[in-house]
Amino acid sequence: MKKIVMFVLCLFIYFSFAWGQASVQQYAGTAMPYPFIENSSTFSSDGMIPFYINHLGRHGARFPTSGKDLNKVIEVLTFAECENRLTAEGVELLSTVRYLAGLFKNQWGKLSKLGEQEQKGIAGRMIEHYPLLFTGAARIEAIATYVPRCINSMDAFLSVIKQHHSALYIERSEGRQYDTLLRFFDFNKSYVCYKKNGEWIPVYEAFLEKKISPAPVMKRLFLNPEQETNEEARKFVRALFAIAAILPDTDISLNLENFFTTEEWFDYWQTQNLRQYLSKSAAPIGKMLPVAIAWPLLSEFIRTAEEVINGQSNKQANFRFAHAETVIPFVALMGIEKTDSSIANPDSVALYWKDYEIAPMAANVQWIFYRDNEQNVWIKILLNEQEAALPLATDRFPYYQWEEVHNFLSQRILMAQRILSSLEVTDKNNLGEINLFCYFKF
Repeated sequence: MKKIVMFVLCLFIYFSFAWGQASVQQYAGTAMPYPFIENSSTFSSDGMIPFYINHLGRHGARFPTSGKDLNKVIEVLTFAECENRLTAEGVELLSTVRYLAGLFKNQWGKLSKLGEQEQKGIAGRMIEHYPLLFTGAARIEAIATYVPRCINSMDAFLSVIKQHHSALYIERSEGRQYDTLLRFFDFNKSYVCYKKNGEWIPVYEAFLEKKISPAPVMKRLFLNPEQETNEEARKFVRALFAIAAILPDTDISLNLENFFTTEEWFDYWQTQNLRQYLSKSAAPIGKMLPVAIAWPLLSEFIRTAEEVINGQSNKQANFRFAHAETVIPFVALMGIEKTDSSIANPDSVALYWKDYEIAPMAANVQWIFYRDNEQNVWIKILLNEQEAALPLATDRFPYYQWEEVHNFLSQRILMAQRILSSLEVTDKNNLGEINLFCYFKF
């Protein structure tokens, strides 16, 4: 088993530059900055003319959402400092995290300069690849959740489009009125219960205990590290990993990557990757609940596209700005690039499902619609600006006939609705038990 793990580790390292990122940065998972895009796709239209873009984007790189992890690390290190139990590396780390605490003050959860540049880069490449959609008096609609980093991501994105062509008509809005569409993960009671107390949690915690061995890190930072209990050490190391993972997103020219070995980073990423998969995607234990809740957004994508195709709308682009919790189930419900893979063995998840490929900072899904010479409608789907495959046959990849894609996605929506309906019936039959389990379990 150890040989297999080391082989997989070597493969991960070998392909670490596939997205233009260092391997350690990939192991930040959904905290990874958006990958550098040099040549994002083959954009030959093959005689087809693009006429509409449907888009979903995650906010760009950000600061940590709270000081919980930073405070935990400072607290443990400061206590050890008072007892003269820090190694030279521990003293250096304490100085660094105290410095970070000052820099992060009043920045919690905010979009960083890097996050702005990520969004501007995506918009600029979109204009470069589809210039005909951003000319004349083209109409564009953009919406965002109420969260400031999503709003600021939208504004950074739109600023490039406005700069390119000021005559464009842009309808821009944000707010809680879009919550059921872009924050559906907050509104389904069955899913909220699953996320808080679902059967996935013991699976994740057992995997976490197996993969995260705090002793090596503690020995590098503390004299007499055994004074901390194993649970305290584990919480400290996890908090330190979390800080190190998010730091490249913050515009601060410091990093904590060297406090861990590459293998430690890989093990940490596996745990967080599993957590994302179990809680937000198609893990068997979730019975597709985390994925099914995305159906209103998929339905809205289809509706807006059909209105344009049928001449009921003259928009040339719809842009939406939300969260990783929006993107991950959305792409799984679409079934693109096998993001809906059902993987029962926790040890195998990292081989087939990688969160940093799906939802890094500024992750995006683009539906590009075309008409051929005979006015047939085709669609090309991009995931993070890379051409993405659907589980459908086509002799013209990356293009698919829209009628076939429409039928396929409509079936996926019906599947999702059936899943949620069955859970609603179960909930009603076990209402008292579920309420106690979800809301009174400590």
